[in-house]
Amino acid sequence: MKYFSILIKPASSLCNMRCKYCFYADVADNRQVPSYGVMQEETAKALIDRVFDYLQPPATVSFAFQGGEPTLAGLEFFRRFTEYAAQRANGRYELQYSIQTNGLLIDEDWCSLFSQYRFLVGISLDAEPSIHDFCRVDAQGKGTWNRVRQAIRLLDHAGVPYN
Repeated sequence: MKYFSILIKPASSLCNMRCKYCFYADVADNRQVPSYGVMQEETAKALIDRVFDYLQPPATVSFAFQGGEPTLAGLEFFRRFTEYAAQRANGRYELQYSIQTNGLLIDEDWCSLFSQYRFLVGISLDAEPSIHDFCRVDAQGKGTWNRVRQAIRLLDHAGVPYN
């Protein structure tokens, strides 16, 4: 069986954190267009259409989301994306999803979507509270350890796999 992995940045370089070691913020600041904003639904559909127009079953298709912070695209973006991908796959392909997130926006609704579509969630957490809160601060300069740990508790409670 063929395996295809598609890496998607649905929120371009947008991020709700200001990590002290973030290389991507520097890269974005030095581009002609620092951020392209949130991916439009038409673009997402065109991406999905191209994937399924190219493939022949059987195949596994993995959609992997990263950023910036991909959850800034919004829960509705991900609902529409997964629904449209399932429609286009029409049961002929195995679909897999993953997301790399800082976890700040994860709530029960996000966990429900992750569970429904069997997302593997990569959640960014640095070592221990003092190191994490020093390096991984929000836009107001405040540490984020407790909020990320809360997101992990929600993922645990919903049975969503994460790493």
